[in-house]
Amino acid sequence: MINPSEVGKAGEMVRLRTLESIWIQGKLRMWGRWSYIGGGSGGNMFNQLLASGKITKTAINEALRRMKKAGISKPELEAFFKEILEGKNKSGLAFCSDEEALKIDSVISAELLRSDNKGLHKLIEDRYVYRMSKKAMARHLNEKHPEWCLRTCESRIDVWLSIAESTLYRPMCDVFGTNGDRFYLNDCAESASIMLSSGR
Repeated sequence: MINPSEVGKAGEMVRLRTLESIWIQGKLRMWGRWSYIGGGSGGNMFNQLLASGKITKTAINEALRRMKKAGISKPELEAFFKEILEGKNKSGLAFCSDEEALKIDSVISAELLRSDNKGLHKLIEDRYVYRMSKKAMARHLNEKHPEWCLRTCESRIDVWLSIAESTLYRPMCDVFGTNGDRFYLNDCAESASIMLSSGR
């Protein structure tokens, strides 16, 4: 499958390129799962359980004991397992360690909470922790602002999420020590233009 290098209108400064958007959304989904399960207290335990080659009865009992101790409720656990079972991709990329989640959490706190972007933080939380669809978020916004039509609310939610993800992208790359420009295809484009001009 060929993905466009950019989404949205050309020249927009706020939009991330497709691969950047996929990368930041993946990090936010992992953080959201970690945050949702017992406020982050049970996430790493699930990683350890799922990473082991064989899940034993003893390991399950230990996990249940630790969940009860952490205060994870039955509805939280059911929602977590339902998401795992209904998910299309069964991979370790769906989960993150406590260390990774705390890094993501620190970036979100620094960029959205401390810089007084609490509205954007609420949107990120609704989308990735509480897993609200954009449509549900738009309906909720429409209830608060009945003078706006639903389509306007959908557009605003989409733009605000895009702004929040764009705001988080560069600092998230820094905290994970990744090159934020790695998704640029400039080298490929330059190579292709050289090959075309030389007649190969």
